[in-house]
Amino acid sequence: MGEKQAVDHTPTQSPNLVTIRFLFQFVMVVAEMQLCQVCEKPISSESHFGIQSCKACAAFFRRYVNSTKPQKECNCGREKNPCKYCKWELCVNAGMLTSKVQHRRDKNPRTTSGSFLETSLIPLRSIDRIADALGNYNELGRERKVIHESSSTSLVDFYEYTTISMKDAPMFRKLLMNTIQELEYLSDIDKNNLFSNFYPKWTLFESGIQAFKNSEIHTFFAANGKPAKQISKFYRDCMPSKKRMDDKEVLQIFEPYWNSYYGHVAYPLFELKFDAMELMAILILMLLDPGYSNISEECSEMCYNMRNVIRKQLKGYYLERNIPTERIFTTNEALLLVEKADSWLQEEVQMCGVHSVPVDENFRQMVMTPKL
Repeated sequence: MGEKQAVDHTPTQSPNLVTIRFLFQFVMVVAEMQLCQVCEKPISSESHFGIQSCKACAAFFRRYVNSTKPQKECNCGREKNPCKYCKWELCVNAGMLTSKVQHRRDKNPRTTSGSFLETSLIPLRSIDRIADALGNYNELGRERKVIHESSSTSLVDFYEYTTISMKDAPMFRKLLMNTIQELEYLSDIDKNNLFSNFYPKWTLFESGIQAFKNSEIHTFFAANGKPAKQISKFYRDCMPSKKRMDDKEVLQIFEPYWNSYYGHVAYPLFELKFDAMELMAILILMLLDPGYSNISEECSEMCYNMRNVIRKQLKGYYLERNIPTERIFTTNEALLLVEKADSWLQEEVQMCGVHSVPVDENFRQMVMTPKL
């Protein structure tokens, strides 16, 4: 008789179970994937030069930084694929740091005319504070899409502008706390006053950023990105029906504030054409104003010291991009322009109270906080 064949008693997996396990593993892999912050292609969690990016964008950034003759201006118009200069701008605006790139060493340094020693002995400039602000600001944009998703209005009136601003305020405050760790050591009074001094005028400045971004310089934008109604409807539509003024009366009272904002703030800022890193530097400088009387001496000293840090980093940013460092004075100009807008906003809120234009109460208190 022949030998009995061995029987395999190992339980077999059903096709459905195999499929479920495969799908589970696939979902877990996808869940761990992120988007490259430069080209937005899916990637696994990879950090290059300070941000999450794909290897291709990281390799390009490294080559550009180490290039002896980098392209210095756009030659593509950004119609389809960006040129090297535009690709470089995308990398920098996404938060990539040249200070994290290891510079290529010359293979034969003795034959160079001192360039190797010059590049190897000079420490690379850090712009981490400004880059952190930009990264957190981009994250804020993603959070805003979720928080303001329920907003159904296509155009906003004055009351909606103030309520949207206050809905946005906690997210913006978190952005600032995550960017400037020194704020943690301040008293709650100093934190609150710093933010109250800063936030109303930032809403005006950010409207200018949105106008520049959307190429709609004549339009005012709320924090959720929605444009404002035309001047008369911006105020009249939120008035109580029994106290509602006609268009002519509204224009007579409120149009001067719009003319002042556009003529002395929005248009000049538009002409200065700040890039993303400059805007984030202005954000921090605007917050850390040591000149207000409603903050403590300790807070004022911290603001003064941090402003110096940001200005040094901004100067380093200009040097890395071969931009004249005198441009740093334009940030001071921007701060002065926004300070004017803040004083006009105070007058505007007061006039709203006189003429029955509703204002979010928390926004009104923030704007009218004694500062000087």
